[in-house]
Amino acid sequence: MMKTKRNQWLRKIAAVVCVFSLLCPALKVRADDLDGLENQSFGLQSELDSINGELLKIGEQIAKNEVELESVNNDIIKTEEQLHIAKNNEDAHYDDMKIRIQYIYENGGESLLGMIFSATSLSDFINKVYFVQTMSEYDRGMFDELKNLRCTIEGEEEYLRKQKESYQNLEEELNAKREALNAKATETSADLSMVQAAITAMKAERAAGTDRNTTQTNAPAGGSGNNSTTSDSGSDNMNNSNVNNDNNDSVSTGGGYNYPSGDGQLNPWIGVVYFNGHRETYYSQRVLPGGGLDIPGRHVASDGTIRDANGYICVASSDYPKGTIVETSLGTGMVYDTGCASGTIDIYTDW
Repeated sequence: MMKTKRNQWLRKIAAVVCVFSLLCPALKVRADDLDGLENQSFGLQSELDSINGELLKIGEQIAKNEVELESVNNDIIKTEEQLHIAKNNEDAHYDDMKIRIQYIYENGGESLLGMIFSATSLSDFINKVYFVQTMSEYDRGMFDELKNLRCTIEGEEEYLRKQKESYQNLEEELNAKREALNAKATETSADLSMVQAAITAMKAERAAGTDRNTTQTNAPAGGSGNNSTTSDSGSDNMNNSNVNNDNNDSVSTGGGYNYPSGDGQLNPWIGVVYFNGHRETYYSQRVLPGGGLDIPGRHVASDGTIRDANGYICVASSDYPKGTIVETSLGTGMVYDTGCASGTIDIYTDW
């Protein structure tokens, strides 16, 4: 019975390898070329690391650009206030000037020219001419000064608006580049997972073949059927144990938790992984208790992660608002905290 199961398992492994060789022509390696697959895996991992590095840089550029954009917006608000004050001063002075001119021309029915020629002496004539000239020059100078100030402020406002438009265009370009890199990271990660699965399947197949050959070689030449059956059963048990270990996604430890150990999964020994275009780290409640976090139904899951009442993994992120659902290498999480670097997701654990 055990031998039949082993043969069925070997056939499944061979089928997986064949499927990978048919469905993944981009890998450009044969199904039996383990070295080629491992080289391909190394190349994909290097490419994925490079993409994630670019994503981190773009995240930093976006954060810096947003700070600059906010500063420009504040400058625009201040400039608009200054422009409003300048326009009000210009209008007020213009109104005062009109009132003075109206008074000079209309007061007592006396015209400006009549006021000048109403002088009783030469000195009175000169004083009145000087007064009219001084008032005219003052009004003209003040009006020109206020007008020039308004034009200067309008020019500054136009410059700031162009700067704002430039920062907005840069932000759109960076976001588009980030989306493209995220898509590329997802595609590369999928290719890497397929190659690693093919490597795992091939190694398991070779290990099973080696175990079978060793069992046949060590079997006594004149042994009875019972001894042969016992050897086969022992080999089957060993193979079945290997199968269970290969398929297991967690490792039980003395800490009482089943720590994740699948490909690309975060755990206490692999403290940094790249997943779905972001960098993953973890922070422990043993160091940061997180008493100020509002986590309903907070509890520690069997893998040592801190989760809420709905089973969401509690994470921290500076790229998403609190309450946002995000996908992590350990499952679906919800943002409950901030304070980490852009492009990074911190997973809350009891590790």
